[in-house]
Amino acid sequence: MTKVKAIIFDCFGVLTSARWHAFLDSLPDGVDIEAARAVHRAYDAGIISKEVNASQIEEITGHSYAEIDDISSEEIVKNSLLLEYIRELKDRGYKIGLLSNIASNWIRDSFLADQEQALFDVMIMSFETGIIKPDPRMFEMVCEKLDVLPEEAIMVDDIDRYCAAAEAVGMQAVIYRDFKQAKQQIEEQIAG
Repeated sequence: MTKVKAIIFDCFGVLTSARWHAFLDSLPDGVDIEAARAVHRAYDAGIISKEVNASQIEEITGHSYAEIDDISSEEIVKNSLLLEYIRELKDRGYKIGLLSNIASNWIRDSFLADQEQALFDVMIMSFETGIIKPDPRMFEMVCEKLDVLPEEAIMVDDIDRYCAAAEAVGMQAVIYRDFKQAKQQIEEQIAG
């Protein structure tokens, strides 16, 4: 088995609670959630502006964008246990990456403090690339920037299809459900 050299983490639902998913979960039956997801994916990829995203999401969900932003903001909680574990992994010599579907530089500007950002050797945001997970190019790009082969990397994400896409390019994957489970699976994959 190939030695693990890098661990890559998603942001929303892993380093923090999933703001957008929490909002979608709160919508009543009859709302076209798939249409809302499609609009939000275009926004995360940098294809449409914040204003177009807001207008279309409001039309689909019946919620004002300010209300959605408030709902989402209430859900932001740092996963301090995971950040401490990432520090431990870094100290053990592993390369650390962050790979996130996001439409702005919020992670760098507002979410992670400088010392937390320093834990990551590479941070790739979809708005900077014009592509979003589960596009295989996202996973290939993070491995290339970390200077590791896909089989030398573990992707940690809370979305099953993103983990499947990472595995399809040769990476190992951990579907994040909670800290204890994820840490155990990461350690098992590191041990081979």
